[in-house]
Amino acid sequence: MKIILKNNEEKRILSGHQWIFSNEIEKTEDFSENGQVAELYTSFGKFIGKGFYNKNSLIAYRHLTDKQDEVIDGNFIFKRLSMANSLRRKKLNTGEIYRLANSESDFLPGLIVDKFENKYSIQIFSAGMELLKKEIIEVLQNNFKADFILEKNDNEIRILEGLEKKEEILFDKTGTSQNEFETELDGIKIFIDLLNGQKTGYYLDQQENRVLLRKYIKAGDNVLDLFCNEGGFSLNAAFAGAEKVTAADSSEHSIKMCERNSQLNGFSNIDFIKADVFDFLNEGFQKTERYDFIILDPPSFTKSKKNVFTALKGYTELNYKAMKLLKPNSFLFTFSCSHHISEKAFEEMLIQSAEKAGRSIQIIEFRNSSFDHPVLPQMSETKYLKGYLLRVTV
Repeated sequence: MKIILKNNEEKRILSGHQWIFSNEIEKTEDFSENGQVAELYTSFGKFIGKGFYNKNSLIAYRHLTDKQDEVIDGNFIFKRLSMANSLRRKKLNTGEIYRLANSESDFLPGLIVDKFENKYSIQIFSAGMELLKKEIIEVLQNNFKADFILEKNDNEIRILEGLEKKEEILFDKTGTSQNEFETELDGIKIFIDLLNGQKTGYYLDQQENRVLLRKYIKAGDNVLDLFCNEGGFSLNAAFAGAEKVTAADSSEHSIKMCERNSQLNGFSNIDFIKADVFDFLNEGFQKTERYDFIILDPPSFTKSKKNVFTALKGYTELNYKAMKLLKPNSFLFTFSCSHHISEKAFEEMLIQSAEKAGRSIQIIEFRNSSFDHPVLPQMSETKYLKGYLLRVTV
């Protein structure tokens, strides 16, 4: 199949971006099915590369290779996964739990693979990768020692690609449905439920940021963890020696997992509270308790540019109230996980929040995702997580 671009629409992809949008295409030739591999050409007939084509998706083309003779098959998947894995293995003490493939950022468009020892959770967001699912499973079995593979494809992005949402076990060597298990991550024991956990079963993108707490939290600190999910930040705060940790989330499943993880590690100083975080903050003003360290890691407030203004209002409310609940000269570790919220916009929001709270702030550290979630600088879409460790003064 061939895709012919409109005049001058090749500039972005030649700079390293991985997508072509449907309105950038002049015409196609020899189309047979969505997800098929197509050759991409400029308007004057110059070959650019090969990638997946989906005529029903706004993201019509997802780039795979610059080489015209490269075959897109199981061997291609093996080479790309091996290249991604070699990057992860360059880091000291990588361990056996990490994101093996991060979609476009690892030049595997629409494929996410999280590794939990010999168990793998995959997500597929492109019609082309869906056609290669059998090959992906075989590569994980034969080359990455997989004894359990689960697909976590309950995501709206698949609907946009013309794919059905589904979650099921794809391979189970032992036949025991090992989606629940205990493991250890950076010295902390955790119980993981791949099937019922969020995203791929456990958020790995924040792991290095969780461990960062150990540099700043000291014995005797009172810590508040908002939108605590399954307790990653709370567990690290307790591990670091905090005297008291309060963790809040509206999800009953998350709170139960938090409690289980806390018990696994013998932590008796963490209080887990099922509550709406906005309500929890409002109630906090009615009390005298104040905190030495607050973690604020909300879910994405916007999935599109049109909702950015509303999202920033939500971030402002959370951050200024969190700042008000801090003791003088304490810390706020605050995040946004939407790529539609730029660093500049988030920093301006923090300035406004500090002014509203009557506080001054200093940026101590700026953080992105963990090392196993690489970012393509040519694709802002791959740089979604941003975190600011602030010192908040009176």
